[in-house]
Amino acid sequence: KKYKNIILTLIIVIFLLNLDIVLLSVKNASILFFEKVFVCVFPFIILCDVLLYYDYHIFLKKIFGKILSKLFGINENASIIFIISILCASPTNASIIKSMLDSKQIDEKTANTILTYTSFSSLSFVIGTIGLFLYKSLKIGIFLWIVTLINNIFIGIYLRKDKSKTDIILEKNIKKTSLLLLIKNSSLKAIETSFIILGNLIIFTIIINLFLKYIHINEILQSIIIGLLEITNGIVLVSNLKATESVKIFLTLFMLTFSSLSILFQSFSILSNYKINIKKILTIRLVFSLIYLIIALLLHSNSHHFLF
Repeated sequence: KKYKNIILTLIIVIFLLNLDIVLLSVKNASILFFEKVFVCVFPFIILCDVLLYYDYHIFLKKIFGKILSKLFGINENASIIFIISILCASPTNASIIKSMLDSKQIDEKTANTILTYTSFSSLSFVIGTIGLFLYKSLKIGIFLWIVTLINNIFIGIYLRKDKSKTDIILEKNIKKTSLLLLIKNSSLKAIETSFIILGNLIIFTIIINLFLKYIHINEILQSIIIGLLEITNGIVLVSNLKATESVKIFLTLFMLTFSSLSILFQSFSILSNYKINIKKILTIRLVFSLIYLIIALLLHSNSHHFLF
């Protein structure tokens, strides 16, 4: 707080001195978003909203609730957060956690635990944008998504000691909305969520481009740093590296399992009214991402073909 005004003034000066970079960053981030992200993410957000409205998550809870409850050591109903996160991706998981915190269905300790292992990139982004658009391979997209799922499962198992026995009552939605109105409302929500993603993408793109102007490093390390800051830019840069496809896939996997600061801070912002252990969450996700990267490299070194 003591240096807040000095820091803010410095930020303004940097922006003004690099106005061309700022404007170009906004343009490039917008193009990247609408060409590579929006076309895959937007319809999937609508689909998830419709599924939730018609209580599809309760149906899934009846099938997977007991298994996930035993696997993660959490209340059976709290396992719904994991299921919905798989369907709707981040930061939807944070919105659900916030709703349960607001209604005192879970405590902050449980919220921190579940938030750590429910950070997913959307199925459409991983399989559509990365697999089909960037690597022209459905197989690669499916592989990446499955590994990110396994990563979160292992994080959840690791955090079993923080289990909660809070009782949660899942109420069914009362169907008072026509399908057309539901689609309209879901579309508005999808637009709002999409533009939150776009806003984060623009901000982190500006930061990345300013970083690139003043700091010059190896292109692979540069791609990794950018990917840790903002996953979309980082993954696109990795796909354009002059490296083998396996190396690109490993680096992409590393970024997906970590999730990027941009995505994680969206979740932290949603839960800003609660005590979230940001340092612990970031540390755990980074450590598990490094473990998977090391395992992938070891498997690759012992196989000429690996998976690709």
